[in-house]
Amino acid sequence: MTDAVVLEDVDLSYGSRAVLSQFSLRLDQGSFTALLGPNGAGKSTIFNLIAGLILPDQGDVRVVGQSMSQTRAGLRDVGMVFQQSALDPELSVVQNLRYFAGLHGMKKPTERIAELLAQFGLEGREKSSVRDLNGGHRRRLEIARALLPRPKILLLDEPTTGLDPASKQAIVEAVHDMSAQGVTVLWITHLLDELWPEDDVIVLQSGMIVSRGAFAELGGAEGLSQHYASNERPQL
Repeated sequence: MTDAVVLEDVDLSYGSRAVLSQFSLRLDQGSFTALLGPNGAGKSTIFNLIAGLILPDQGDVRVVGQSMSQTRAGLRDVGMVFQQSALDPELSVVQNLRYFAGLHGMKKPTERIAELLAQFGLEGREKSSVRDLNGGHRRRLEIARALLPRPKILLLDEPTTGLDPASKQAIVEAVHDMSAQGVTVLWITHLLDELWPEDDVIVLQSGMIVSRGAFAELGGAEGLSQHYASNERPQL
């Protein structure tokens, strides 16, 4: 398979604290990979490296074959959904999408916007203010916005935290559908009930990969729980 994302021998420190040391990771094109681990394990750091928000002290980060240390061209193929909302609460659903489309140079986004509104169950809410949406619909809009320019890679940081079960299930299913269509997904979470048996799972601890494999092969929720510190287990 083609590598969509490669981190090779990456070192990164915040001040005197080493977060990653000789860290390597590969994500295949079209894979759905869940990144698990307790707080401070390095999950958000890996997200930020792939998103181009930070650069490694040593080593290389390549996105769709482009080294982030040499060019940011690969970021055109990356959609991002952050923990904190990046939507403008004063704008409507469609205004948020049109604004983002403009930032990406999409001259005729109407058809693509309609497609995503239908896919994420937001039809009929085009004129609704983001401020008036519930948490589940806001999250769906965040993901729809990230997918507007048809990225090859989708990064999501704790995308379902605080959502009701129905909203969580809808988002999990929608993102798995995108992976089945060839989008590479990196899904950062604490919640094991979001994962499907065939999902690629990476367990981090102290900046190191302590386990990797299909969710079912790692023993599901019960098998993975042993990789966490006793005072910070994943939520079931």
